Amino acid sequence: MAGSSVMTERRPPSSSDLIVRDVVRGLYEGRYVAGQRLAEPDLMHSYGVARSTVREAIKRLVAEGVLESHPFRGAQIRQFSRRQAVNVLLVLELMIGLAARQAAERIGEDDHRAQFQEGLERLLALEDASDSFDFVRARNHFYRTMTRIAGNEEIERLLPSIQVHLVRAHLRLDRKQGFADYRAIARAILAGEPVRAEEAGRAHIAHIADALDAMPDAGFAPRRNGRLDLVNEDI
Repeated sequence: MAGSSVMTERRPPSSSDLIVRDVVRGLYEGRYVAGQRLAEPDLMHSYGVARSTVREAIKRLVAEGVLESHPFRGAQIRQFSRRQAVNVLLVLELMIGLAARQAAERIGEDDHRAQFQEGLERLLALEDASDSFDFVRARNHFYRTMTRIAGNEEIERLLPSIQVHLVRAHLRLDRKQGFADYRAIARAILAGEPVRAEEAGRAHIAHIADALDAMPDAGFAPRRNGRLDLVNEDI
């Protein structure tokens, strides 16, 4: 009896999926900003969906750390304090550095080199359009490809949970510096040089931290009487 294969089809995105994706995209495009409240009626009107769909999307965004939900006040885009944002980048620096190191160690296996080269070329093609959401997607693809090649399941599991997009959405890293960093990471990985790859990965996140230092206090969670006005301050 001949063997049979079962094709697994990816399900189409639901209405709540589309809302979740659009809120994240809106953070980068400036349509949504840190601290902004999201009222259910407004979302129902904007997306043309039922209240149950909006509530499902909000529930997912809260679970993913993008929104905070406060009793009697609804949901709002999470707003970091300066210290929280710095802590996010400190963790990210370690993770990206390790991912780059391990990717360099495994670049010669299977089709890793071709995969990584494709991700790099996709990113570099948008060097003159680094303010677009296409660039954001290409950059994220570059990082995902690197972490997948690294073969570290813990990094793949943890990286999406630290909500770096809530920090990145409000930063404008110098374009020349950013692409110089991507090229430095890629050169070290493709050359199979783990130590240099880790150094390049960590240096890139350090440059983002430098941009964070230059941000005015108004870009972070407000303070009242010397204390943060946040219900959930912990990361």
